This record gives sequence, structure tokens and C-alpha cells, in this order.
Amino acid sequence: MRRRSLLVPAALALLALTGACDRTPDYVIGKSRMVDLLVDIHKAEGVVDLNRARYGSDSMRKVMKQSVLMRHGVTQEQFDTSMVWYGHNIEKYIEIYNDVVARIEAEVAEVDADQGGARVDMAVVGDSVDAWPEARMHRYFYGQPDAMVRFNLRRDENWEKGDIYTWRFYMNRTQSPLYYALATQYTDGTSDYVTGTTSAQGWNEVVMQLDTARTAQNVFGFATVSPAPSEVSYIDSISLVRTRFSPDHYDRTPLSTYRPGEKPE
Repeated sequence: MRRRSLLVPAALALLALTGACDRTPDYVIGKSRMVDLLVDIHKAEGVVDLNRARYGSDSMRKVMKQSVLMRHGVTQEQFDTSMVWYGHNIEKYIEIYNDVVARIEAEVAEVDADQGGARVDMAVVGDSVDAWPEARMHRYFYGQPDAMVRFNLRRDENWEKGDIYTWRFYMNRTQSPLYYALATQYTDGTSDYVTGTTSAQGWNEVVMQLDTARTAQNVFGFATVSPAPSEVSYIDSISLVRTRFSPDHYDRTPLSTYRPGEKPE
């Protein structure tokens, strides 16, 4: 049974951009309203994933997303503009993301209780395993309603402190740059993340070394392309390999750390 994953919001695609602002501008959707909106977008995307026969076309998926925006009185332009601003202000985005995850997890737990705990999550066992929970190939093309590969893994009994996650994928025919982020949230409320951009054809990999002193509660990430008109590109052979901590190789140099109430490192 495939691990249930949460959908990481599209704003992650802009985490590679850093900056700071002490307040939310008037033209940006506020935190509370944005949390409500993103929770509903995730639910809609979950409905699409579970009913691919009905929502198999890109136009139907676009209609689903637009209906959610209309329900919240938000235009596509307002949503996109807000995502750009939150992408420049990573500490505020992470606060929103944490609230969205907490809301969805609470609703999932409530559903599980109503079902008598019948839901079963698959635990990935082993010291070196491929924990990738989604499709191994993704196609990007101009005008598609969801141009993002995203995932969220929840902690299970096989996670250990200091685990290493290596995200690998093969880029093919990609002309526009691919933006990516790989992150983890710890039980103390802090988060580590690594972001970047690549146009390299062939194999690419992103590595995240978890902290040996903190307990991770989830690992999440995205890879997205904004294709040009007539561009069709692919990433395939996607894997997310988890290996165990080794005292001979402990490298957290590429990572940044976010602590609530502080600026990112």
C-alpha cells in the first residue's frame, strides 16, 4: 500500500529566492487566509489524484483549482503574486507550510479515528532504501495546471537521527531551468532545507544530511519547471534514497536552517 503523502504547495518552487521583509504587503494574501486557501487546494489535488479517470485532462484539473480560488475570492494573479512574495520571504512561508501540514494531519487523524484506525501506512525498512513515494517520471509542458513534482514523507519507526536523503533524477530535453527544494521539519519546530536551480541535462542529485541532534518528523520537497511555449521536457528515473548516518561522512554544509522567529541561516 503506497504511503500517503501530503502535497507540497506550489510556493516551494520559489524557495531558492531569499530575502526579508518585516511585514506582509497589502497586495499579498495574509497568513491565516493563505493557510485556509492552501489547505483547500491540497484537498482538491487529493481528489484529482484519487479520481484520475474523471480528472484525467489538464483542463479538468485547471477547473478544479480555479473553483477553489473562486470559493476563497482570490484570482489566479493574486495567488501567483502572493506566492512570489512568500517565496522571497522563506521564514514566513515555512510558518505557513507548518500550519498547513498541522491542519491536514489533524484532519487525517480525525478521519482515521472515524474509521476505527483502519488506515495503514507503509513503513520503508532498511539501512539503504529508495523511499520515493510518487511516479518515477514527470512531464513538463507549457500551460499545464500543475508543473511540479512534490512529495512529503512522514516519520515512521525506521527513521533515525542523522539519516541522509539523496534525491536523484534524470533531466531530458529540459530547456528552461528546473527549480528544486529538499527540506525536513524537526519535532522542535526548526527546519533544514537546501534549494537550487539546474539546467544540466542527464543525472542530477540533491543531498540532505539530517541533524544527529534533532528528531525529524517529515521530509518534503519539489522540482518544478516553467516551460516556454512549445517546450516539453521530462525528468525520469526519480529516486529518494535514504542511507544511515556515518561518522566518516557528516556534511551539512549545503543546508540552511530556519528557526521560528529568526531569520534563516
